[in-house]
Amino acid sequence: MPIISVTLAFIVFLVAGPAHAQPVDLPRLSVDGNRIVDDTGSPVALRGVSLCSLSWHEPLTLLGDASDPVRGWKGNIVRLPVQPQEWERLGPQDYIRDRLDPAVAICRRNGVYCIVDWHEIGDWNTNDTAKRLEDFWHTVAPRYANQPHILYELFNEPIAPKERTYENWIAFRDTAQKWIDQVRAAAPETVLLVGSPHWSQMPSFAVEAPFAGDNLVYVAHIYGGWKPETWDGLFGEASEKIPVFMSEWGWSSRIRNRTSPFYGTQKDYGEPMRAYLDDRPHIGWTAWSYDPQCGPAMLGNDSEMGTFVREWLGETDRADAGQ
Repeated sequence: MPIISVTLAFIVFLVAGPAHAQPVDLPRLSVDGNRIVDDTGSPVALRGVSLCSLSWHEPLTLLGDASDPVRGWKGNIVRLPVQPQEWERLGPQDYIRDRLDPAVAICRRNGVYCIVDWHEIGDWNTNDTAKRLEDFWHTVAPRYANQPHILYELFNEPIAPKERTYENWIAFRDTAQKWIDQVRAAAPETVLLVGSPHWSQMPSFAVEAPFAGDNLVYVAHIYGGWKPETWDGLFGEASEKIPVFMSEWGWSSRIRNRTSPFYGTQKDYGEPMRAYLDDRPHIGWTAWSYDPQCGPAMLGNDSEMGTFVREWLGETDRADAGQ
């Protein structure tokens, strides 16, 4: 374990710079109506990428590459998924010391916001799911509560019961409200991203029946399986009334199974998605995934989406992200 810790510390040094490098203190974000705003009340358009894991494929090096203000992808936010199996395998203390703390520090030093994401994918009404979620946020929510560049994502993808009905949304809302209250008690000002059943594809119901609380943003995960004609109903129309953040979107044209939800092409999915989101700068996003293998992967052999996203982000300077 000491050898591993020294190695990780050296990686952090390489990707984040020397210890005396000055961190960048970003303004704390909050929610005003359907927008995320900074401490002056000005809208902030959050755009960036999501890692796949903080344990796989040299994640701290990937994070340093993605967030570097000079050689990075010019986004202003990076999503940091905490995979439950890795959290449990390493144990909370070692995971925080060797993975999460260094990642949070890299983002601060490079001047980008970051989302600490409990990357659970599972049924939302089981005792095991609830215990894992509650134990994680009991440990993590207070730890970064005073760091203004941090956002929290409560539960990556609740699955079943997955019916896309108002009644199922109400059942989920009533179950998840206590989780939101738990995080909010420990982190009263941190922006909290909230998913929904059916793999976080039901934010529109929050227009009529929102969660209770401030600084809440509703999450959408929209891949190539959802065609552009469905986007208004899934999240676009709702985003005019409630804050919506797309913490996962992406495609791969290399997938042989064209019925896969991840299959798509730049022409039929990527370019329409860009046009849709450019017309709605109040919808922030992190593209999935900044990784060479975890698909849809933007690095390595399947880099079509990565080239597209990097060029898109490069056309908007961080300083103009709120325009």
